[in-house]
Amino acid sequence: MAGRTPHGLRLAQPVAGLNHVIAYGQSLATGWEGWPALSLPPRGDSLMLGRSVRPVSENAPQFVPVGGPSLHPLAATVQDIPTGVLLSEAQVAELPPGSVALGETVLEGAVHAYRTGLLAARGAAASPALVLASACGVGGRTLEALSRGAQPELFNRLRDCAALAKQAAVAGGQPYQVLALLLLQGEHNAWALNGGTADRAGYRALLARLYHDAMAELAHGIAGQDAPPALFTYQTGGAYASDELGVAMAQLDAALGLPGCFMAGPVYPVTDKGGHLDANGYRWLGAQFGKVMHRVLTLGEAWRPLHPIAATLRGPVVLARFAVPVPPLAWGRPFAGHLAVAVADRGFTLTDADGIVPVQDVALAGADLVAVTLAHPPRGAATLRYADRRHGGLGALHDSDATVAEDCYVFDPRTGHAASAAVPDLVGRPYPLMNWCVAFNIPVNLG
Repeated sequence: MAGRTPHGLRLAQPVAGLNHVIAYGQSLATGWEGWPALSLPPRGDSLMLGRSVRPVSENAPQFVPVGGPSLHPLAATVQDIPTGVLLSEAQVAELPPGSVALGETVLEGAVHAYRTGLLAARGAAASPALVLASACGVGGRTLEALSRGAQPELFNRLRDCAALAKQAAVAGGQPYQVLALLLLQGEHNAWALNGGTADRAGYRALLARLYHDAMAELAHGIAGQDAPPALFTYQTGGAYASDELGVAMAQLDAALGLPGCFMAGPVYPVTDKGGHLDANGYRWLGAQFGKVMHRVLTLGEAWRPLHPIAATLRGPVVLARFAVPVPPLAWGRPFAGHLAVAVADRGFTLTDADGIVPVQDVALAGADLVAVTLAHPPRGAATLRYADRRHGGLGALHDSDATVAEDCYVFDPRTGHAASAAVPDLVGRPYPLMNWCVAFNIPVNLG
């Protein structure tokens, strides 16, 4: 079955050859602070270009593979940013807290989860379809700086990577295509840093243009394929959330309205090191990406994340209805660092013409319904927010998807894990993959 968007767009399907999955974006696309590496040794037959998914340079407008452009089994690595040198396990164990060395990325977990699902669904027919994983992102960059035509043109990292991958495929007598793009960007724009727009419409337009440019240059231009690759995104949040949530809403707009674009989910539920994820957080988020990739590309689902449909006022109560991938709705505790947090008011904020309206209670009112009881009815126009900066970019709402990752949460202080990463409810257990609600800022229908 061919993967389709809700708009009927037919997406690229794996071919018997080299199927490229490329991550792009900011630091979360390349595994800043994602040490120690977890996805070791290599599993299955997935590949990387060179001896790391990343190139030698973290910020040059070229993609130069570590050790040359030959294909190697996909495995996580830890890499020094200034030199591009791969670090040994002993060197990683000695890294000081706060080191931004590049480590585990979302790619290792995503490709493993997707490939496992593909083989389970299609068996031997899927075996010749090899997956190649590459990370082309650059830390600390706006979407504008990552777009085609910017100076320096960091977009050229994508061109170089795809061209080298195609050369490797041709040298091995294999077909080549770009199967999927993973975009992890939004932090600099959410805070309007370095001139990046935080405007909802402006950011959505930039995101759409980036996707179309990547299709034109990589898929159609370099790979020569007709069907477009799917674009899988996340939603910026956690430490980088704003109260306006302009970028977060733009990302949701794209996932709901841009053909070929799918949101795997928000970033806030998984373990992190502050602004960046930790190694488990990257692999955990990667497994969520891989789950959604499998449902879209293998099962042909028109996937959409857990998101609000409408909010309506009934006296002092706002009833919020949601599109729920796997009903019913449920409450949980997302992670702030390595601490599972009970979020105040479950992450909900109600504002009116006078400012914030105190919330008295937030409760589930049905399989797809949340009731937010207010201290008093709002005065004038009202908006309902969730997982905003006021709540640390966190929320407590998720669905009842019982899917778990094949990978388990790892803690080993000998390899460089912080002592705080010893979370009893997680260690040694598979990452849970329920779908958490995306952050939002929507108007309240006053009836």
